[in-house]
Amino acid sequence: MVSLEIILIAILVVFSFDFFNGFHDAANAIATIVATKVLTPTKAVAMAAVGNFVGMVFITNAIAETIGRGIIDTSVLGMNALPLSEAQFLHSIAIIMGGVLGAIVWDLVTWLWGLPTSSSHALIGGLVGATLLAAGPGAVILPSEGNMVLFLVWSGIAFGVGVGALFLVGVIRKDRPSIGALLLAGLIAGLLPSIVLGRILLKGLVQIVVYMVAAPLVGLLFAFGLALLVIRVFRRSTPSRVNHEFKRLQLVSSFFYSVTHGTNDAQKGMGIITLILFVAAIGPPWGPSAGEFHVPFWVILGAHASISLGTFFGGWRIVRTMSQRVTALRPWQGFSAETGGGIALASTALAGIPVSTTHVIASAIMGVGATKRLSAVRWGVARRIVWAWIITIPASAAVGMAAYAALRLAFGV
Repeated sequence: MVSLEIILIAILVVFSFDFFNGFHDAANAIATIVATKVLTPTKAVAMAAVGNFVGMVFITNAIAETIGRGIIDTSVLGMNALPLSEAQFLHSIAIIMGGVLGAIVWDLVTWLWGLPTSSSHALIGGLVGATLLAAGPGAVILPSEGNMVLFLVWSGIAFGVGVGALFLVGVIRKDRPSIGALLLAGLIAGLLPSIVLGRILLKGLVQIVVYMVAAPLVGLLFAFGLALLVIRVFRRSTPSRVNHEFKRLQLVSSFFYSVTHGTNDAQKGMGIITLILFVAAIGPPWGPSAGEFHVPFWVILGAHASISLGTFFGGWRIVRTMSQRVTALRPWQGFSAETGGGIALASTALAGIPVSTTHVIASAIMGVGATKRLSAVRWGVARRIVWAWIITIPASAAVGMAAYAALRLAFGV
């Protein structure tokens, strides 16, 4: 017999993850508008909270479905043998909750350190860690070895071409690029094969990680292109006029980014709760229909409300890191970064790709800063952020393993 109390506690834990996601992550949506001094931090956070909730109007289950059944083999959770016995149900809940708790703990730790890490990476890492301990590597969805090798070869060639091209341009212009700039050029050059080949050859965890790298580069490119366009169009205008015009436009772009953030990030919690409802064999109207990954409306409402509340109540330390220490911004630059980042998030949400909203806005800010000169981007801070990103999945996976082991012991299964 499935315990209703356990189901309710598990759902509340996921809503808590959404709250901490907003508390830790969503404030990045207003980092640029705070940096440009268009809004005070209090007003900006309130606007971001509303934007995250409005993101509910762009209802799509694509990311929720990817989180729910695109990372781990759901047979590990017993979804091919429903309804489950009480022991089977508790074991499945231990795996799911181990992953979510791993993400929550890592989010709290990085918030205390003031690091702009990724709640998305933390959730995926926690879920993978709990699954690895419960069922081994075979339970994680991965592409074939042949497809992986082919993908790495083509992306590696493109990476080398990008690095070489920027180095030659630097030699010709007598302005040698930094190592950070060369690596960035290589990643951008590798973006096309990452998207094309990734869609064809990759699946599961590897595909998600690839797109988590590609999405910020899309944000960077869009922001860089928009900033260059603004420079071109307003080249004969006075700085005061440009700032006046873009202060109003940045209100729109910042709200747009907040909406797309809510659309992207809320679905991750929605996917986990729908997975819980599947495991508990709860059908309509409170749960999905058998065999159909449909997120109930109350789950959508709860996830967006949780992220909005989290945004309203926290995130100041990360706003300071993102807006004041990455690169100085003017209103037109903030507009370009937010619009470029919002386009990247809207595209990935429609495609069902869970990405890091933190990565996207940080890269968009770097793209705007690079229009002035590559030295305008503070690569030391960027390196610190990148290292935090790199360790997120392994660290949250380790916490997810520990949480799964503790829950299994507590449940006696």
